[in-house]
Amino acid sequence: MFESLKNLLKHFTGSQETESTTSTSASSNQKTEVTSKTSSEDSLQYITLGKFNLGIGSIGPDTRNDIDQTVLNEMYQAIAIGLFNIPVNGSVPEICVDGRTNKSGHRKSAPCAAGGTLSVVYGGDLGSNSASIDLTEVQLTAETIKTLKGKGHQAGVHGDDHSDCGCGACAKAPTIYQHITERINDLAALISQLGITITESERDSIVQQAKNRLNQAGFFAENRASVVQIARDTGAEYEELVGKHNELGIALNTRAGTTVDRSAIRSKYGPQYDMFVVDAWAFGNAARDINSTGHEADEQRIAKAITLQNVATASILGHGSLRIIPIA
Repeated sequence: MFESLKNLLKHFTGSQETESTTSTSASSNQKTEVTSKTSSEDSLQYITLGKFNLGIGSIGPDTRNDIDQTVLNEMYQAIAIGLFNIPVNGSVPEICVDGRTNKSGHRKSAPCAAGGTLSVVYGGDLGSNSASIDLTEVQLTAETIKTLKGKGHQAGVHGDDHSDCGCGACAKAPTIYQHITERINDLAALISQLGITITESERDSIVQQAKNRLNQAGFFAENRASVVQIARDTGAEYEELVGKHNELGIALNTRAGTTVDRSAIRSKYGPQYDMFVVDAWAFGNAARDINSTGHEADEQRIAKAITLQNVATASILGHGSLRIIPIA
């Protein structure tokens, strides 16, 4: 499934690379300083959430008055050609898409998704096609992390320094499930634009599972911080992020074995220039390793549900002006 996404993004960006595992060593050889462009039309090559009637949050370039359009366009171009890609050791989502860093100005180098490992929890739940109502969100989190760790993967979650539950994907999980039930066609249309087709039966299955959980009394924990805590108690590493959200786009990365160095972006362009980072190449790996049936159709549906959870999270947190910057 994600090979089609990778191929489409290569066409979209004009990438000539043939190996998805290209890392910083190969990338640095082909990249020179990105030439700045001044026209606002430069950024129009990137699709926005608003094009698909998505983006009801406040994070995005059109809500900001502290950025320079020329610098922003330069940043987009540099990200698109992989200038900030760095290698990782993990192969499933481990840290959050959140553009913020810890108090030392750094983030762990690991595959990223909305909520870190919680993306696998929620995507695995939405794509499971299960009518079971005997698990709560907290129990499902512990079970998923145990499964991943049993297969040799690291797990990770985060909070921040100024709230009880500093991870938007976790804090707003019930809202994100509701958003999927209400905006499934818009979400699927955006994903289709990126080369991933969600069939009608897959849509129906994912929406029904979301509705089941929303109707299941006590599924979602009232204390949202308890979900992060159970993840930590089950062995997930924890990051405490600082500062406010300054993300100006979504870096959609399909280069296997890499992620995007947020600290390097901030260092080059300034602390007010951040990006959400989605390492889509890792979704299929996670789907395979949590799929209990072994059936390929179930694995594909789970991978697509993880994708939907990421896009829905972006739509809840992000403004319609938030752009998707593909890295092929």
